Amino acid sequence: MKTKTKIRIFIADDSAVARQKITQILSNEGNHMKVIGSAPDGKVALEKLKLPKYEADVIIVDIVMPEMDGIGLIKAIMNNFPTPVVAISAFKDKKDINKALFRLGIEVFESGAVQFVSKPNSKIKGDDKRFVRQLIKTVTSLAGVNLIKSFTTYKSQFYPKDEELVQEEILDSKVSIIRSVEDTRRIIIIGASAGGPKAISYLLSQFKVDSPPIIVIQHMPKEMMLPWCQRLQKSFPKLNIRIARDGEKIRPNRVYVAPGGFHCAIDGSKSIKLIEGEKVNFVVPAIDITFASAAENYGSNVLGLVLTGMGNDGFKGAKSIKKHGGIIIAEHESTSVIHAMPKAVIKGKLADRVVPLHKIPAVLRINNWM
Repeated sequence: MKTKTKIRIFIADDSAVARQKITQILSNEGNHMKVIGSAPDGKVALEKLKLPKYEADVIIVDIVMPEMDGIGLIKAIMNNFPTPVVAISAFKDKKDINKALFRLGIEVFESGAVQFVSKPNSKIKGDDKRFVRQLIKTVTSLAGVNLIKSFTTYKSQFYPKDEELVQEEILDSKVSIIRSVEDTRRIIIIGASAGGPKAISYLLSQFKVDSPPIIVIQHMPKEMMLPWCQRLQKSFPKLNIRIARDGEKIRPNRVYVAPGGFHCAIDGSKSIKLIEGEKVNFVVPAIDITFASAAENYGSNVLGLVLTGMGNDGFKGAKSIKKHGGIIIAEHESTSVIHAMPKAVIKGKLADRVVPLHKIPAVLRINNWM
């Protein structure tokens, strides 16, 4: 019987108690994980990580450390030997969080190779359990990150003109996804998590000005949402890209990016409804909420795209879209940085198409969605 390879983990944290606690948490996972080493600061960690014996699948990094802090260490890791990182911190002041995120840079978040997990807050009941659950889930997901995909920009030389190939595939299929209704009556929802920013950037680069309204749900620290949205608008000036605002009427030829800290729903008047509520699927905003409300208010004229990401957000919402006669396209594993989200939809037999990222625009163009 073939045994599964353990996930090799390295911990960098200046607190000996924290290192011991994290090691214990991961060791309790049995044969699933193995802590191969640790360091009290970024400088020592970097020297150790250069050695073959400390080659890790995932590195856990505390943001605040002496000598070289976590941000400096993460940058050095990505420059020298790109490895998935779980960044942990006990920041309580929003200004400190913002400062750390901007120092790290939006490019790292776009790659999907770094995920944040907050250390447990002793003032919040049950937060220890939340930390354990979230840490294990994040380490497990990041161990499967394809770093080649994470750091690849989707450029023209990577995708041939394959409209004819895709058209044949559609004509042979029993399911047609063609929609001929006006753009005012239909909507596209794009949902993504880890690795999503680059995938979304690529898809938006393919849209023409004359398009149905698009709502983007991207799991990302809320402090990074506005800079990322501004970056998208600067990259694609012909598209009207904005942070979604509560009560805003949804119109064609606009891209609405869900703000961090709010669920983004659609109400009966086809306007944006921002909901400040509890996390759904451990995230805010949740793709499920946007998918479900779009299905309720646009019926069969909804196209939902489930892109790369960890977890299963989008699964329940995809059920709602299918129930109302809408369309679901899931990203193929070959281009997903983390395939968990699309896989959940595919396993549930909810996807009308399973398409590599670079072929999605061709599918949309042929079916009059782009």
